Amino acid sequence: MKTLLVAPFTPFPLVFGGAIRVHHLMKMLASFSEVTLLAYRSWADVEAEAVQDYLETICHRVMLVDGKPAVTDLDRVRSVLRMRSFQYDVHYSLHFQLIIDDLLAAEQFDVIVVEMTQMGYFHYHQPGALRVLDMQNIEYELLFRRAEMVAHPLKRAAFWLEAQKCYRDEIAICRSYDLIFTPSDRERLILQRFQQMPPVETLPNTIDVDYFAFHPQRPMTNQITFIGATQVDANRDGLRYFVTQILPLIEQHVPDVRVSIVGGDPPSEIVAFGQRPNVEVTGFVPDVRTYMDQATVLVVPLRSGGGTRLKILEGLAFGVPTVSTSVGAEGLNLVPDEHLLIADTPEAFATHVVQALTDPALQKHLSVAGRSFVEEHYSWRNVAIQLRAYLERALGSRSTVPDVHSTRA
Repeated sequence: MKTLLVAPFTPFPLVFGGAIRVHHLMKMLASFSEVTLLAYRSWADVEAEAVQDYLETICHRVMLVDGKPAVTDLDRVRSVLRMRSFQYDVHYSLHFQLIIDDLLAAEQFDVIVVEMTQMGYFHYHQPGALRVLDMQNIEYELLFRRAEMVAHPLKRAAFWLEAQKCYRDEIAICRSYDLIFTPSDRERLILQRFQQMPPVETLPNTIDVDYFAFHPQRPMTNQITFIGATQVDANRDGLRYFVTQILPLIEQHVPDVRVSIVGGDPPSEIVAFGQRPNVEVTGFVPDVRTYMDQATVLVVPLRSGGGTRLKILEGLAFGVPTVSTSVGAEGLNLVPDEHLLIADTPEAFATHVVQALTDPALQKHLSVAGRSFVEEHYSWRNVAIQLRAYLERALGSRSTVPDVHSTRA
């Protein structure tokens, strides 16, 4: 099987959730097919050669393209007056389209996997190829949720208008594919309600359970950790909610509690949280496992967003007791009080965090149950077998597809 994987960013290094999903999808596809990766280049020239070399250990061919559109706040304002979604301006370039055209004219692929709806603005003309859309989120849903969280009426109206445009474009793009993957059953059921949709299957986010090896013995340090891209709207809102409304309630019961905010390129609002004596803002770190190893509890206090949270899967695999909102744990099929703790008010969230900090029996139970569940359902090696079955069925169960365990991963 020959597969073309098209992505809006370079799937390495693994510094945010989108890259992690594409990276493991790439490894899964490479375990039973010959993969050509075509993506916008995301990293500086100093890293380009090392990134290219690494990706070529997985893929048959790697094509990283410079020139992803650079947009400004003024472009975002101007987009309000246009009919098309701002998502088009952020992703589409004629240069990238011409590269797609040349590649498809020169080589026949069995499968073309397009990552994220926004890359569906490009055209993929190749008769006979199975066209697959891999969705990390339902993008219009993210925008509608974001609009609900914005206080300023003009900004809220702008987000709502953009959500409407994205909704129109996204449904049309989905209908143009032969097969769609969503990260959870929840998104799958949403898309299946629309008429004229192709088959929609759930392809969960996956992690490397060997990399996030099980560490069930938690430190007795009253250490709370948040891990995520702090510049992302949903994470920034969640951190504001946690630090201003939840943390003071925790401090009433655990005065020496400490908080680490790990990851991303934190905006000034998040950096300012580090002025509190018990809050550390690290920014980007090369290996989040160091902070997982120090954490007694992982918190995911999100009130908006979409898809599924890789930070939860990584934390549970590592053995860190986790407290999340319902939105944060959405789509993962985790059982509250069995695999993690879930709360949607500041009082309940704080109560759960205090319990997870102070109850060794609860810590052990959550660690063991969470690790077992993630290992069974979200390991990329296990999900690769499921992915192969989806593609074989869509292609007519081609007998020439090699065994999933017989080729490199």
